[in-house]
Amino acid sequence: MTGKVEREAAVSPAVTGTTAETSETSSTTDNTPEDPAPTPKWRAWIRPWMAPWIRSLKAAAGVWLAAGLAYVVVTVFAGRFVPTREPQVHNLLGSWYQFDTLFYVRIAEDGYLYNKFAPAFYPLYPGLIKLFNPILPGGAFPAALFVSIMFALVALTMLHRLVDEEFGEKVASRTVFYIAAFPAGFFFLAAYNESLFLALVLMSLYAARKGNFWFASAFAALAGSTRLFGLLLAAPLAYEYMRQRGWSIRKIRWDALSFAFIPSGVIAFAIFLQIKLGDWLAFSHAQDGWKRTYGWPGQPIWKTLKLLNDKPYLLDWRLLQGLNLVCVVGAMVLLLLTLRKGRFHFRRDQYYLLVYAAAPIFLFICTEAGWPNYLMSAPRIALEWFPCFIVLGMMGASRTFERVYLFMALTSQTLFLAPMLLQIQFFA
Repeated sequence: MTGKVEREAAVSPAVTGTTAETSETSSTTDNTPEDPAPTPKWRAWIRPWMAPWIRSLKAAAGVWLAAGLAYVVVTVFAGRFVPTREPQVHNLLGSWYQFDTLFYVRIAEDGYLYNKFAPAFYPLYPGLIKLFNPILPGGAFPAALFVSIMFALVALTMLHRLVDEEFGEKVASRTVFYIAAFPAGFFFLAAYNESLFLALVLMSLYAARKGNFWFASAFAALAGSTRLFGLLLAAPLAYEYMRQRGWSIRKIRWDALSFAFIPSGVIAFAIFLQIKLGDWLAFSHAQDGWKRTYGWPGQPIWKTLKLLNDKPYLLDWRLLQGLNLVCVVGAMVLLLLTLRKGRFHFRRDQYYLLVYAAAPIFLFICTEAGWPNYLMSAPRIALEWFPCFIVLGMMGASRTFERVYLFMALTSQTLFLAPMLLQIQFFA
């Protein structure tokens, strides 16, 4: 009996060792991860490049979708805001088919011969409407809305990306939100060329910031075929070009020739008008329909101040002129804040943004429309002065400021949009 026990004891260590080794080998085999498949080179390159763009697209899409839903609600219930009037059209989309939209749609359908004032509206936006009209159902007007809505998403995405790289993601997100909440923000999704123009401007400035001046000039040329102010992009592009070269004339290279493309959009439009209408400057002469004239800087501001001093103070058109004045003066004050050392200061390498905003603002305060709307369309045109909204985005770090701004802006936007849809009072 004793011998049997001793023999079992002698065998046990061997058996135990074998079992342990087997268990250890099994454990090692189970826990060893499989070798991951190698990442394709194109995916390894595109992931870091796409990540910030996806982040900007998500931030912009959230604001874009929220704004679109809000406009649907306001359009459906517009009659409830002003119960004494009923919409003059039963189709919900039809309530947006008015004012400048009529020109864009008719130009897309019938060309520039249908109205002597039509050349005041530049051709790229009507051209895109004509391009999408055969594809989309419902005629040229739904195509116009589609173009504006899509480019609104592009513009907001580009705005977020540019501001994110310059000032950080928090400022970028607030800037996108604030510009959409601005009282005239609904023009981004209306059948106007605001979203198209801002998208092209931002593409041009972003390309210039990256040193791609051929692309920057090409986008500037397209902006010039959307609005005359697209020509003013030559100033910030030239500033950024020379800054990147240390302000040395010796460092100018062949890509400086790209600046010759900037006026090509306007030149092509002038040639077209000469062929069709026999007038190279028909786009300028058509401004007579809005009684636009040029004067010394600040003249329309001074006339608006004199106008506001007359009684009675609370007429609807007088309140509108007050809003025009606040937009223009407020924009100039915001730009001045960026020149001072402090929370809202722009670095010197970011001055291309100030050059971009200052050029159209200066031209705007040298241009006046007929009485009493000397600063006509100031809130709508202010959407193009996006550096001002960057400053507001910086101010939004204060929760108190953010709440006050959003309450006033969103309330004003609703109060201006509903009467405009009812054709009671045109806003801008």
